Amino acid sequence: MPDAAKLKISEELLRASELRYRRLFETAKDGILILDAQTGEIKDVNPFLVNLLGYSYAEFIGTRLWEIGPFKDIKECKAAFVELQDKEYIRYESLPLETRDGHSIAVEFVSNVYGLSSGTRVIQCNIRDITRRKQAEDALRRSEEEYRFFFQSILAGNYVATPDGKVLTCNYAFAEMV
Repeated sequence: MPDAAKLKISEELLRASELRYRRLFETAKDGILILDAQTGEIKDVNPFLVNLLGYSYAEFIGTRLWEIGPFKDIKECKAAFVELQDKEYIRYESLPLETRDGHSIAVEFVSNVYGLSSGTRVIQCNIRDITRRKQAEDALRRSEEEYRFFFQSILAGNYVATPDGKVLTCNYAFAEMV
């Protein structure tokens, strides 16, 4: 096969690969930021994150992570960036971010550093909105607290036991009786 034909096939494969990447990037249901690994400058941001945080695409591009509103703690953000450069991976289970209109959202934030074929290094930040999960966890915690309060407030002795009679928990009134 002539070199020109090989080059054309390689170019077509590269375009197809870029199209697949762009489609995944644009339709992801998590926020994605691509940063320059040396400077922290934002090189790309997907539509999900633009919509989630309420900043325009143009407001993200060319700025550093700690220069945009959601990442307000500049000192902590810069320290995390240095740690990320060193370890090449960082994860926050629950990070509070603020949207452009001042709403607080909880996100899971995972970043890793990787090299491109051009020799440059980038940081990919994946940002998942976990606000609903946190709200559900808070509701469950409140429900458990209410249950414990009511269970302990009952004047009659109450307990929960296994089928073989082993007491798992009891209220104060039952404990006083035993």
